[in-house]
Amino acid sequence: MLMKELSVFIDESGDFGIATKFPSYYLTTFVFHDQSKSIDKQVNQLESRIKNNNFDIEYLHSMPIIRKESVFDKYSLDDRRKLLYCMLNFTMSCPITHYTVFVDRKIANDKIALSGKLSKEITQFIDRNYDFFMQYNRIVVYYDNGQIELSSVLNAIFSAHLNHVEFRKAIPQKYKLLQVADFICTIELLNIKRNSNTLNSSEKKFFYKSQELKKTFIKAINKKHFEN
Repeated sequence: MLMKELSVFIDESGDFGIATKFPSYYLTTFVFHDQSKSIDKQVNQLESRIKNNNFDIEYLHSMPIIRKESVFDKYSLDDRRKLLYCMLNFTMSCPITHYTVFVDRKIANDKIALSGKLSKEITQFIDRNYDFFMQYNRIVVYYDNGQIELSSVLNAIFSAHLNHVEFRKAIPQKYKLLQVADFICTIELLNIKRNSNTLNSSEKKFFYKSQELKKTFIKAINKKHFEN
């Protein structure tokens, strides 16, 4: 019998501290990849594009690219846009789907409330799609354990509802699909900020046309949305 394995790559935006500024949101993005569908070709193409453009970076970290932060502060706007488009093209070429849980911090202002709301949303998602998860012999969840609270929620919910789950601490430098989860989480957050007219100056400056974020990035990742 053929072993079917599902990889789940997770990234988040926000933290579990008490929310003091509004609007404020906590996002958790799940990227799903059936291991029977290779992405070796796509990975090689992405690495070649980065190398051919002489970028000296360990991995593509989307929000710092947009905001010209960290190691990306030495690159021009055009170069940073090339990097984000590399990630967009890679994401769209990979056989993946994604789902993002949104929590409005107005209704989950502290650690306990946020943990409870996240647990409820993730549980409902798993329950709605139980047949999808059960078609796999093994599910491997990859997260960098960047937030202990989220790690606890993920372990508790997945372990309680699915008995064939493994958890692995992972770093984005090693797993390109963790970078995809970061990218999608970033675009989902920017979409919320666009709708609430709260994009900051660096985020607005990054996109040359006012509709570029919506028509190019948001529209594209919506095509990969997990249908449940």
